[in-house]
Amino acid sequence: MTTSTDVEALKRQVAESSHVLDHQGLVDFHGHISARVPGTRVLYIKPVLRAHNQIRPEDIIAVDIDAYLAGGDAQWTPDDQRGRTIDAPVPPRETALHAAIMRARPDVNSVVHTHQLVATAVGAGNVPIRVLYNQAVPFAPETPIYEKPDLITTTAQGEEVAAALGDRGAALLRGHGVVVVGESMDHSVSNTIYLERAAIIQVIASIVGTPTPLTDEYAARFGADWSRRASHAYEYFRSLVPSLKTLE
Repeated sequence: MTTSTDVEALKRQVAESSHVLDHQGLVDFHGHISARVPGTRVLYIKPVLRAHNQIRPEDIIAVDIDAYLAGGDAQWTPDDQRGRTIDAPVPPRETALHAAIMRARPDVNSVVHTHQLVATAVGAGNVPIRVLYNQAVPFAPETPIYEKPDLITTTAQGEEVAAALGDRGAALLRGHGVVVVGESMDHSVSNTIYLERAAIIQVIASIVGTPTPLTDEYAARFGADWSRRASHAYEYFRSLVPSLKTLE
């Protein structure tokens, strides 16, 4: 059973994760992190038009996954969202991306969507990110690529991305950005950071030589060890963020 204390802790980590990814330079005006209440059909997410480095736990809002997806295209009406006039907290326009993936993947409890520079550039080059170093093993054997650059604002689009992602840990949205998933925010946020590093390593390796992916056997063996250490990685990245002092 999920208690109110559990929910508050989850909201706090969603807020903290926004600060972490902002500190890493992976989000700006765009991007969002969500977390599912484990074992439920409810997710928590940052509201639209709230700066990542200013978000607080009390800003994080709840979304009923099934109700949101049942609303389909009606969940976001562009004509109702003019300029900077959104005063009430509402979910990001791409909440369908998070909800559809969580509905399709019971193992996923957190979704991150960013437009981070190098991984997005690799996707724009129509090249998957491959497992060239240890911290890329969550993306084995390689990241699938969703071919459309559209914003994911409808249920149908969200389901398309979920299908393209399949059982992988991340996908590149060609001409748009990336999506990273995890069994927890520790996993999804840490792996979002390492996806960017994997992209940088792949670009450099392609320049200096012939990139050689790690074997499937090694990726499977090391992956279990890395998964157990995701919380350590998350706490390290969290410790680097000065703005988190404002949440204490």
